[in-house]
Amino acid sequence: MKANRKSQFGNDTQGAVGIGTMIVFIATILVAATAAAVLLDTSGKLQDKAQSTGSETTKEVASNVLVKGIVGTRKATDLGDIHWLNVTISLAPGAETVDLSQMIVRITDAAKSVDLNYSMQDSDLVDIAGQFRATDIRDDDSSFDDATPVMTAGDLVRLRVDLKNDAMSLSNREEFSIDLIPEVGSAVHMGFTTPGSYGGDTVIVLR
Repeated sequence: MKANRKSQFGNDTQGAVGIGTMIVFIATILVAATAAAVLLDTSGKLQDKAQSTGSETTKEVASNVLVKGIVGTRKATDLGDIHWLNVTISLAPGAETVDLSQMIVRITDAAKSVDLNYSMQDSDLVDIAGQFRATDIRDDDSSFDDATPVMTAGDLVRLRVDLKNDAMSLSNREEFSIDLIPEVGSAVHMGFTTPGSYGGDTVIVLR
């Protein structure tokens, strides 16, 4: 009879297990998302640092300066040893600007080595020992002058060294070297041996 029927209630634990599984799943997603964010942030910082380091390394390793030629000059009055050196330089393609006021020119012969600094002198003044002078040959953007000798792309500049002022000279068959040491970038080394005879020439092409 319906009146005598008893209702039976069972304990269903599947719902509780499902909630626990969902909590674990959500926690796993949160942990994974946090780890991914940390990895992305770290990789971004490492990439920026690598790019910065690579750029700095390229500046240090790659030379910005190209040597177009080296010419020696003798005094027309006595035609003895080479008295002056003229080094024509330009910038490598894609190179950054080069401040010649921060450049060191090192000249070396068989007897000694001398480091020269930039001389901010007008062209009509005499040379000074321990210094070199720079004159623009081509400067389309007018960025180069005595006060700010900064080379930019397309510039052509002549460096002048007075050997006699530094107690040096270049006789025949003599080994000689010049190093251009810029503020940024690797040094440029040039070595050569003077000709066996200068003849009656006042201008001698050395390189």
